[in-house]
Amino acid sequence: MVSLVPVLASLLVFVLVVYIGILVTRRREAAAKRRALAMVTGYASSDVHEAIQAAKRQDSLLRTAVVGLGSSLMTAKQRRRVERQALYAGKSEADAADGIIIRKVLFGALGLVLGFLIGYSLGGNWWVAFPALTVFSFFVPDILIYNEGLKRDEEMGKRLPDALDMLNLCVESGLSFQSAMAQVAANQEGPVAKEFGLALQEMQLGRSRGEALTAMAGRTRQDDVQRFVSAMLQVDKIGVPVATVLREQAKEMRAKRYARAREAAQKVPVKILMPLMLCFLPALFIIILGPAAYSITQIFSSING
Repeated sequence: MVSLVPVLASLLVFVLVVYIGILVTRRREAAAKRRALAMVTGYASSDVHEAIQAAKRQDSLLRTAVVGLGSSLMTAKQRRRVERQALYAGKSEADAADGIIIRKVLFGALGLVLGFLIGYSLGGNWWVAFPALTVFSFFVPDILIYNEGLKRDEEMGKRLPDALDMLNLCVESGLSFQSAMAQVAANQEGPVAKEFGLALQEMQLGRSRGEALTAMAGRTRQDDVQRFVSAMLQVDKIGVPVATVLREQAKEMRAKRYARAREAAQKVPVKILMPLMLCFLPALFIIILGPAAYSITQIFSSING
Protein backbone atom coordinates (compact mmCIF):
# COMPACT_ATOMS: atom_id res chain seq x y z
CA MET A 1 0.00 0.00 0.00
CA VAL A 2 1.37 3.37 -0.99
CA SER A 3 2.02 5.71 1.94
CA LEU A 4 -0.18 8.78 2.01
CA VAL A 5 2.44 10.98 3.67
CA PRO A 6 4.32 11.95 0.45
CA VAL A 7 1.02 12.57 -1.33
CA LEU A 8 -0.29 14.81 1.45
CA ALA A 9 3.04 16.64 1.69
CA SER A 10 3.07 17.26 -2.07
CA LEU A 11 -0.53 18.48 -1.97
CA LEU A 12 0.27 20.82 0.92
CA VAL A 13 3.28 22.28 -0.93
CA PHE A 14 1.17 22.73 -4.09
CA VAL A 15 -1.59 24.57 -2.19
CA LEU A 16 1.00 26.74 -0.43
CA VAL A 17 2.69 27.68 -3.71
CA VAL A 18 -0.64 28.55 -5.35
CA TYR A 19 -1.70 30.59 -2.33
CA ILE A 20 1.59 32.53 -2.25
CA GLY A 21 1.25 33.13 -5.99
CA ILE A 22 -2.21 34.66 -5.49
CA LEU A 23 -0.87 36.88 -2.71
CA VAL A 24 2.05 38.02 -4.86
CA THR A 25 -0.31 38.83 -7.73
CA ARG A 26 -2.55 40.92 -5.51
CA ARG A 27 0.34 42.87 -4.05
CA ARG A 28 1.85 43.41 -7.49
CA GLU A 29 -1.37 45.12 -8.58
CA ALA A 30 -0.79 47.80 -5.93
CA ALA A 31 2.92 48.24 -6.79
CA ALA A 32 2.32 50.87 -9.49
CA LYS A 33 0.14 52.92 -7.14
CA ARG A 34 2.80 52.77 -4.41
CA ARG A 35 5.53 53.87 -6.78
CA ALA A 36 3.41 56.78 -8.01
CA LEU A 37 2.70 57.83 -4.43
CA ALA A 38 6.41 57.45 -3.64
CA MET A 39 7.26 59.83 -6.47
CA VAL A 40 4.85 62.43 -5.05
CA THR A 41 6.34 61.98 -1.58
CA GLY A 42 9.84 62.17 -3.02
CA TYR A 43 9.13 65.41 -4.81
CA ALA A 44 7.75 66.85 -1.58
CA SER A 45 10.87 65.84 0.36
CA SER A 46 13.35 66.55 -2.48
CA ASP A 47 14.55 62.93 -2.51
CA VAL A 48 12.75 61.15 -5.33
CA HIS A 49 15.34 58.41 -5.80
CA GLU A 50 15.25 57.26 -2.18
CA ALA A 51 11.43 57.28 -2.12
CA ILE A 52 11.22 55.14 -5.28
CA GLN A 53 13.88 52.74 -3.98
CA ALA A 54 11.91 52.35 -0.74
CA ALA A 55 8.79 51.53 -2.75
CA LYS A 56 10.70 48.98 -4.82
CA ARG A 57 11.98 47.29 -1.68
CA GLN A 58 8.36 46.68 -0.70
CA ASP A 59 7.74 44.95 -4.04
CA SER A 60 10.46 42.27 -3.80
CA LEU A 61 9.10 38.77 -4.42
CA LEU A 62 10.38 37.18 -1.22
CA ARG A 63 9.22 40.09 0.93
CA THR A 64 5.79 40.05 -0.71
CA ALA A 65 5.42 36.30 -0.13
CA VAL A 66 6.46 36.47 3.54
CA VAL A 67 4.27 39.51 4.29
CA GLY A 68 1.32 37.87 2.52
CA LEU A 69 1.78 34.66 4.52
CA GLY A 70 2.03 36.57 7.80
CA SER A 71 -1.00 38.73 7.00
CA SER A 72 -3.06 35.65 6.22
CA LEU A 73 -2.33 34.35 9.73
CA MET A 74 -3.65 37.55 11.30
CA THR A 75 -7.07 39.15 11.50
CA ALA A 76 -7.69 42.69 10.31
CA LYS A 77 -7.84 43.83 13.94
CA GLN A 78 -4.44 42.27 14.69
CA ARG A 79 -2.98 43.94 11.59
CA ARG A 80 -4.26 47.34 12.75
CA ARG A 81 -2.82 46.71 16.20
CA VAL A 82 0.59 45.92 14.69
CA GLU A 83 0.46 49.14 12.67
CA ARG A 84 -0.50 51.11 15.77
CA GLN A 85 2.27 49.58 17.89
CA ALA A 86 4.80 50.32 15.14
CA LEU A 87 3.62 53.93 15.16
CA TYR A 88 3.96 54.15 18.94
CA ALA A 89 7.50 52.75 18.67
CA GLY A 90 8.49 55.61 16.34
CA LYS A 91 8.40 53.60 13.11
CA SER A 92 6.39 55.97 10.95
CA GLU A 93 7.61 54.48 7.66
CA ALA A 94 4.97 53.05 5.34
CA ASP A 95 6.50 49.56 5.44
CA ALA A 96 7.13 49.45 9.21
CA ALA A 97 4.19 47.11 9.83
CA ASP A 98 5.40 44.82 7.02
CA GLY A 99 8.79 44.57 8.74
CA ILE A 100 7.13 43.49 11.98
CA ILE A 101 5.02 40.91 10.13
CA ILE A 102 8.18 39.51 8.51
CA ARG A 103 9.75 39.16 11.94
CA LYS A 104 6.61 37.42 13.21
CA VAL A 105 6.81 34.87 10.39
CA LEU A 106 10.54 34.29 10.98
CA PHE A 107 10.08 33.91 14.73
CA GLY A 108 7.13 31.60 14.15
CA ALA A 109 9.17 29.44 11.77
CA LEU A 110 11.98 29.27 14.32
CA GLY A 111 9.53 28.24 17.04
CA LEU A 112 8.08 25.64 14.69
CA VAL A 113 11.50 24.09 14.12
CA LEU A 114 12.43 24.17 17.81
CA GLY A 115 9.08 22.69 18.84
CA PHE A 116 9.46 19.89 16.30
CA LEU A 117 13.00 19.11 17.48
CA ILE A 118 11.97 19.08 21.15
CA GLY A 119 8.91 16.93 20.50
CA TYR A 120 10.82 14.53 18.25
CA SER A 121 13.79 14.11 20.60
CA LEU A 122 11.88 13.80 23.89
CA GLY A 123 8.67 12.18 22.66
CA GLY A 124 5.72 11.55 24.95
CA ASN A 125 3.78 14.62 26.01
CA TRP A 126 6.57 16.88 24.75
CA TRP A 127 4.82 17.11 21.39
CA VAL A 128 2.76 19.88 22.96
CA ALA A 129 5.88 22.06 22.53
CA PHE A 130 5.34 21.86 18.76
CA PRO A 131 2.27 24.16 18.61
CA ALA A 132 3.04 26.02 21.85
CA LEU A 133 6.46 27.27 20.78
CA THR A 134 5.14 28.15 17.32
CA VAL A 135 2.32 30.33 18.68
CA PHE A 136 4.50 31.90 21.36
CA SER A 137 7.31 32.70 18.93
CA PHE A 138 4.84 34.21 16.46
CA PHE A 139 3.78 36.77 19.09
CA VAL A 140 7.28 37.53 20.45
CA PRO A 141 7.76 40.49 18.01
CA ASP A 142 4.50 42.00 19.34
CA ILE A 143 5.95 41.95 22.86
CA LEU A 144 9.24 43.45 21.66
CA ILE A 145 7.60 46.28 19.69
CA TYR A 146 5.27 47.05 22.62
CA ASN A 147 8.26 47.27 24.97
CA GLU A 148 10.04 49.50 22.45
CA GLY A 149 7.03 51.82 22.45
CA LEU A 150 7.05 52.02 26.26
CA LYS A 151 10.74 52.95 26.26
CA ARG A 152 10.08 55.61 23.63
CA ASP A 153 7.25 57.09 25.69
CA GLU A 154 9.51 57.23 28.73
CA GLU A 155 12.25 58.92 26.70
CA MET A 156 9.76 61.47 25.37
CA GLY A 157 8.64 62.27 28.91
CA LYS A 158 12.24 62.99 29.89
CA ARG A 159 13.13 65.16 26.89
CA LEU A 160 9.88 67.08 26.37
CA PRO A 161 10.51 69.76 29.08
CA ASP A 162 13.88 70.65 27.54
CA ALA A 163 12.31 70.79 24.07
CA LEU A 164 9.56 73.10 25.31
CA ASP A 165 12.13 75.35 27.01
CA MET A 166 13.99 75.71 23.74
CA LEU A 167 10.72 76.17 21.84
CA ASN A 168 9.69 78.92 24.26
CA LEU A 169 13.08 80.61 24.03
CA CYS A 170 12.91 80.68 20.24
CA VAL A 171 9.34 82.04 20.22
CA GLU A 172 10.20 84.77 22.75
CA SER A 173 13.22 85.66 20.57
CA GLY A 174 10.87 86.56 17.73
CA LEU A 175 10.77 83.34 15.67
CA SER A 176 7.52 81.91 14.40
CA PHE A 177 6.20 78.67 15.87
CA GLN A 178 7.24 76.67 12.80
CA SER A 179 10.76 78.15 12.83
CA ALA A 180 11.03 77.38 16.54
CA MET A 181 10.00 73.77 15.90
CA ALA A 182 12.64 73.57 13.17
CA GLN A 183 15.29 74.74 15.65
CA VAL A 184 14.25 72.09 18.17
CA ALA A 185 14.26 69.36 15.52
CA ALA A 186 17.70 70.43 14.28
CA ASN A 187 19.47 71.00 17.58
CA GLN A 188 18.08 68.25 19.79
CA GLU A 189 18.06 64.47 19.61
CA GLY A 190 15.60 61.80 20.55
CA PRO A 191 11.96 61.01 19.79
CA VAL A 192 10.67 64.50 20.66
CA ALA A 193 12.93 66.16 18.09
CA LYS A 194 11.93 63.53 15.54
CA GLU A 195 8.23 64.09 16.16
CA PHE A 196 8.67 67.85 15.89
CA GLY A 197 10.45 67.33 12.58
CA LEU A 198 7.63 65.14 11.27
CA ALA A 199 5.01 67.66 12.36
CA LEU A 200 6.96 70.45 10.70
CA GLN A 201 7.20 68.38 7.51
CA GLU A 202 3.43 67.90 7.50
CA MET A 203 2.91 71.64 7.93
CA GLN A 204 5.19 72.32 4.97
CA LEU A 205 3.12 69.86 2.91
CA GLY A 206 0.00 71.92 3.54
CA ARG A 207 -1.54 70.64 6.77
CA SER A 208 -2.57 73.16 9.40
CA ARG A 209 -0.73 73.43 12.67
CA GLY A 210 -3.62 71.89 14.57
CA GLU A 211 -3.83 68.90 12.22
CA ALA A 212 -0.07 68.29 12.35
CA LEU A 213 0.02 68.47 16.15
CA THR A 214 -3.02 66.21 16.42
CA ALA A 215 -1.28 63.66 14.17
CA MET A 216 1.81 63.93 16.41
CA ALA A 217 -0.33 63.18 19.47
CA GLY A 218 -1.74 60.15 17.66
CA ARG A 219 1.76 58.72 17.22
CA THR A 220 2.44 58.42 20.95
CA ARG A 221 0.77 57.40 24.22
CA GLN A 222 2.77 59.88 26.29
CA ASP A 223 0.39 61.93 28.46
CA ASP A 224 2.65 65.00 28.47
CA VAL A 225 2.62 65.14 24.68
CA GLN A 226 -1.17 64.84 24.68
CA ARG A 227 -1.39 67.68 27.18
CA PHE A 228 0.98 69.86 25.16
CA VAL A 229 -1.01 69.30 21.97
CA SER A 230 -4.29 70.06 23.76
CA ALA A 231 -2.81 73.33 25.07
CA MET A 232 -1.61 74.35 21.62
CA LEU A 233 -5.01 73.60 20.11
CA GLN A 234 -6.58 75.83 22.74
CA VAL A 235 -4.10 78.56 21.77
CA ASP A 236 -5.39 78.43 18.19
CA LYS A 237 -9.01 78.66 19.38
CA ILE A 238 -8.74 81.25 22.15
CA GLY A 239 -5.80 83.36 20.96
CA VAL A 240 -3.63 83.16 24.09
CA PRO A 241 0.05 84.12 23.50
CA VAL A 242 2.05 81.03 22.52
CA ALA A 243 5.07 81.97 24.66
CA THR A 244 2.96 82.13 27.84
CA VAL A 245 1.45 78.70 27.23
CA LEU A 246 4.85 77.18 26.40
CA ARG A 247 6.38 78.63 29.55
CA GLU A 248 3.66 77.20 31.77
CA GLN A 249 3.76 73.85 30.00
CA ALA A 250 7.54 73.58 30.43
CA LYS A 251 7.30 74.49 34.13
CA GLU A 252 4.57 71.92 34.75
CA MET A 253 6.42 69.16 32.91
CA ARG A 254 9.68 69.85 34.73
CA ALA A 255 7.78 69.48 38.01
CA LYS A 256 6.30 66.18 36.80
CA ARG A 257 9.73 64.94 35.72
CA TYR A 258 11.12 65.78 39.18
CA ALA A 259 8.20 63.95 40.82
CA ARG A 260 8.78 60.89 38.63
CA ALA A 261 12.48 60.91 39.54
CA ARG A 262 11.65 61.03 43.27
CA GLU A 263 9.12 58.22 42.85
CA ALA A 264 11.70 56.07 41.03
CA ALA A 265 14.25 56.76 43.79
CA GLN A 266 11.77 55.71 46.47
CA LYS A 267 11.15 52.41 44.65
CA VAL A 268 14.84 51.46 44.69
CA PRO A 269 14.91 49.95 48.25
CA VAL A 270 11.91 47.74 47.42
CA LYS A 271 13.45 46.60 44.13
CA ILE A 272 16.82 45.67 45.66
CA LEU A 273 15.23 43.77 48.57
CA MET A 274 14.71 40.52 46.67
CA PRO A 275 18.20 40.41 45.05
CA LEU A 276 19.66 41.23 48.48
CA MET A 277 17.81 38.34 50.14
CA LEU A 278 18.61 35.84 47.39
CA CYS A 279 22.23 36.73 46.63
CA PHE A 280 23.85 38.66 49.46
CA LEU A 281 22.32 37.35 52.70
CA PRO A 282 22.92 33.59 52.06
CA ALA A 283 26.62 34.22 51.39
CA LEU A 284 26.80 36.44 54.49
CA PHE A 285 25.20 33.74 56.64
CA ILE A 286 27.64 31.15 55.30
CA ILE A 287 30.63 33.38 56.07
CA ILE A 288 29.43 34.27 59.61
CA LEU A 289 27.76 31.04 60.72
CA GLY A 290 29.91 28.58 58.78
CA PRO A 291 32.91 28.55 61.17
CA ALA A 292 30.60 28.47 64.21
CA ALA A 293 28.66 25.52 62.77
CA TYR A 294 31.93 23.71 62.03
CA SER A 295 33.21 24.31 65.59
CA ILE A 296 29.95 23.06 67.10
CA THR A 297 30.10 19.95 64.93
CA GLN A 298 33.69 19.26 66.05
CA ILE A 299 32.76 19.69 69.71
CA PHE A 300 29.84 17.25 69.50
CA SER A 301 32.02 14.79 67.59
CA SER A 302 34.66 14.85 70.35
CA ILE A 303 32.02 14.42 73.07
CA ASN A 304 30.45 11.43 71.33
CA GLY A 305 33.90 9.96 70.71
